[in-house]
Amino acid sequence: MLSPFGVDAGQVVDLASQAEHWGYDGVWTLDHLTGSMLGRGHSLDCFTLLGAIASATSRVRVGPMVANMMNRHPARLALAMATLQSLSHGRAVLGLGAGAAKGSRFALEQQAINARLLPGPDRRRYLAETAAALDYLWESRDSNSEAFAGEFFAIDGLGDVVGRTPRPQIIVGASGPQTAASARRWADGLNVLNGPRTEQALAAVAAVTRADHSQAASSETDPRGGSRPDQVRVPDDQFEVSVLYDLELDGPEAILAAPTTIGGME
Repeated sequence: MLSPFGVDAGQVVDLASQAEHWGYDGVWTLDHLTGSMLGRGHSLDCFTLLGAIASATSRVRVGPMVANMMNRHPARLALAMATLQSLSHGRAVLGLGAGAAKGSRFALEQQAINARLLPGPDRRRYLAETAAALDYLWESRDSNSEAFAGEFFAIDGLGDVVGRTPRPQIIVGASGPQTAASARRWADGLNVLNGPRTEQALAAVAAVTRADHSQAASSETDPRGGSRPDQVRVPDDQFEVSVLYDLELDGPEAILAAPTTIGGME
């Protein structure tokens, strides 16, 4: 993880290149308007910085960890990620977050620009619908496609947003069990912020996986067959789970240790 706060963009890009040379598998940065809520200075723009990093590297995965869904309509997010996929030749990964909870330090940033703060259940539905809208934009690339109509978003007649770029993996950032459990059903992976509820979040992911196994076994003996509407998207051995430790971000040299990978769920 590279800090975007109070630093020169060129220094961060140079450090990303060094990280690739040192053998890191991925280079990530944060998505904020300012670092003031963390007692830091200004923030570099997440996707502009990642585009420069993608152009300066050739192997590492690159992406936001995480992009705040409340700051971008899914179409804008798809456009940014498709551009990053093009620049990185398919190495982009979308870290996606559920926005700030009321009363949290990150909520101050949203309040400063009069952005709405949703309660937890609404944010989780908004997060899942954002991912569904992204899937729609990658699957429906002409203006004659059937419209997308959800609780929060409607897309109709937009046309091609993503070109021929591959859909990026979606890694959900979570700090609690409800978001983690929801993400296990439709995301490609999970990045858990280390904290008092880390074990609960990991247990929730494991519980969803066990339930999916049980339902899959039941469906094998069900003569009606067919797919299950709550079936998880990604098999156990392909679902990435990692833990991000909250280390200090004190300058361009502040490259954090790579997230501790738990690996595929077993």
